[in-house]
Amino acid sequence: MFGFVVADADALSDDEKARYQEVYCGLCLALRDRYGQRSRACLTYDLTLFVLLCASLHEPEETRGKSHCVMHPAPAAPRAWARSTWTDYAADLSVALAYHKALDDVADDGSLGARAAERLLTGAYGRAAERIPEACAAIEMSMAAIRAIESAPADAFDPDAAAREFGALLGRLFAYGQGFWADAMGELGRALGRFIYLMDAAVDFDDDERSGSYNPFVALGSDPEAMGTTLALTAAETAAPYERLPLVRDKHLMDSILYSGVWAQFNKEHRAPPTQ
Repeated sequence: MFGFVVADADALSDDEKARYQEVYCGLCLALRDRYGQRSRACLTYDLTLFVLLCASLHEPEETRGKSHCVMHPAPAAPRAWARSTWTDYAADLSVALAYHKALDDVADDGSLGARAAERLLTGAYGRAAERIPEACAAIEMSMAAIRAIESAPADAFDPDAAAREFGALLGRLFAYGQGFWADAMGELGRALGRFIYLMDAAVDFDDDERSGSYNPFVALGSDPEAMGTTLALTAAETAAPYERLPLVRDKHLMDSILYSGVWAQFNKEHRAPPTQ
């Protein structure tokens, strides 16, 4: 759904790249098995971080194997995958978040692509709502709140309100089922969700400025330096709870996501040209 929470491949060893790919492929298979082939359109790397976090914290039993992939047809070699109960939950969340993103896009511009995505995911979302009803209720409530914030009159403008709401949502989703680690995972989700919302606004700055779409950075008249400073402070708020978690397995891989990978799109969009 987000597209920002990805690893910095240049920082990874070959073994770490393989581990990252197998967890991602496991999520893809979970989507297929739980929601059908077409649900693979929901697949992103974002919730792969969540699966890695839960695998490191809880050390669940993983099912492993190799399968041919419809996205990488023969003669490609079978691709390794790893799955756990957390992978299934991440697949459910992927469907639910993608469906509400489609609804949001329909409300924004009513494009044919958005309407097609909504139709594609309606049945899958119904199944997700049966499997994770509390999470889906939280998503529905928060997305409605964000829509209200984004359409509020100018005299009620709060540049951080929508980011806080999205952060609160991700905090609830991250905390679910975490037991002793619920508070810490909730704090991490809240900070990461706020960062994701603001990163999306920074990357979409030019498009939103042209279209007049809601964007807190556009409303504030921010430049790339100001946006980068705000995002750096928010990234630090994300790092604090992350570093308090007793993560051992895949720690360096997750570091590459939170400390460099999340900046890839911002750097591509706003990095200053090199001096001569």
